[in-house]
Amino acid sequence: MKEKVWALGEYLSHLIVGALMFVALLAFGGALNMLVHWAAPIVGDPSFEMVMITAEKVLLYADAFLLIWWTGFSTYRAIKELRRS
Repeated sequence: MKEKVWALGEYLSHLIVGALMFVALLAFGGALNMLVHWAAPIVGDPSFEMVMITAEKVLLYADAFLLIWWTGFSTYRAIKELRRS
């Protein structure tokens, strides 16, 4: 029983760390978005704005993919550990 509680605690901690990473990357993406909106009129180059918008989208999609992968991997490991014990 102690191993199962340990495995569930480890699973919960993995989910919390994954959520914290998601929030951190989301905050960085939001800061990047603000930077683009402030710097685009100053720079005045449409290609700069397009590159930065693309970087924002890549960061957002990578963040969502990382959260989904992290949750799936943690769930897989927890199930495997619970079945073993």
